[in-house]
Amino acid sequence: MSRREPKIIDARRLAEHPLPEHAAEAGKGDRGKLLIVAGSVGLPGAAILSARAALRVGCGTVRAAVPRSAALAVGAAVPELMVLALPETDAGTAAGGALAILESQVEPCDAVVIGPGMGSHAETRRTASKFLEGCPLPTVVDAEALNAWGEAGRPAGAGPRVLTPHALEMARLIGVEPEAVEADREALAARHAEGWGCVLVLKGRETLVAGRDFLVNRAGTPGLGTAGSGDVLAGVIGGLLARGADPTTAAAWGVHLHALAGEAAARKLGDDGLIASDVVDHLPEAMLRLLAAVQA
Repeated sequence: MSRREPKIIDARRLAEHPLPEHAAEAGKGDRGKLLIVAGSVGLPGAAILSARAALRVGCGTVRAAVPRSAALAVGAAVPELMVLALPETDAGTAAGGALAILESQVEPCDAVVIGPGMGSHAETRRTASKFLEGCPLPTVVDAEALNAWGEAGRPAGAGPRVLTPHALEMARLIGVEPEAVEADREALAARHAEGWGCVLVLKGRETLVAGRDFLVNRAGTPGLGTAGSGDVLAGVIGGLLARGADPTTAAAWGVHLHALAGEAAARKLGDDGLIASDVVDHLPEAMLRLLAAVQA
């Protein structure tokens, strides 16, 4: 396969990948329904960040499937959510009837995010991999769900997939050291996106989006290297998928919006004090500016 050179993501490039438009009278049901499978007893904030990010990019409704012990905290933090409390056992944070609950949400939803802050117990990973194998919806596979997907043999699944690994996660998936990923990011991203039949978002200082187009994001700020930033990105991409964007479009817009929101937050707060919630809060501003630039 010949080497593909990535194109820089900017307003002109995103104009080639327009977001779906909604009529002025469209209600929440017309603007997409997203299922987020995320969080654990120790990391309920991951589900909160992902859900808030999806809502901030215009997703109509978000359902968060979280362990029962985290459900109250997540629901109180984001009152706009529908919260699905997953049963728990000592063996894992998504056990017992969790798979049946998740599968019941496929018909009413338009897209899925799975993995942010999810527990690493074996039973949790098995539940995630089984759900991924059968889910027909466009799905963002992030964090611990990437490990579950890799351990299950990287199944193609029944629907479009957007994988969002950083270098260490990518290294685990392909069985190399992280340094090998960093040394050949572009070739690895292009090759494995094609081989796995997915859109691959290889995160880093210059995040790559490999799908039906091959793109690189050079916007952003060092402050985005903070806890929870990846959870926000997963929610942004998932929200855009639920709105009807194809996987490459959702990934390209999501990566760039995330970067621009980080820049906007850093201008006001500085990089050192930037936290992931600040990025969420600046997503609407970033969306307004980017839409104006795309339409200019």
